Amino acid sequence: MFTVRQATLADAALVHDIGTRTYQAHFGKLWQYQEELDAFLAKDFAVEALENTLQDADICWLLGYEGKDLVGYARLNFNSLLAPTQTAGAELQKIYFLPEYAGRGYGQLFFEQVQQRAIERQQPMLWLEVLQRNISAQRFYQRQGLKICGETCYTSAQGTIDLWYMNKAL
Repeated sequence: MFTVRQATLADAALVHDIGTRTYQAHFGKLWQYQEELDAFLAKDFAVEALENTLQDADICWLLGYEGKDLVGYARLNFNSLLAPTQTAGAELQKIYFLPEYAGRGYGQLFFEQVQQRAIERQQPMLWLEVLQRNISAQRFYQRQGLKICGETCYTSAQGTIDLWYMNKAL
């Protein structure tokens, strides 16, 4: 059985662990230099930084469980500006599962929880960024009603990664 709960300050170490593990599994190969990946993870999933976001009323961390096993997480930022439209809404910044739990329908259940929280916070839209080359993720989000509304890129010393913006009205 899949369940979702909102993370609390006491969950900072859990968020650090699941965040680091899922990011490495899904995106580790995109990084040409291990030291850049390590620096990114150290910054993005630092326990101190996570503690700050876990206390921020405009950030919602959700933890997904199969039984008692933590298998995925999501981060939702409320009142976040979508650059191409210059309007604010709920940004689904992260939604990841451990690879062995993908394909079980949990993404759909998790997305429903994310969307419900955005609606409860009276956000006018839900938006996200997705890799342009991640066709399966794009299809998943399109099935949830999101549409491509712009593009951007992530640039580091190793190169550029092209991203789509996708959004939907709530």
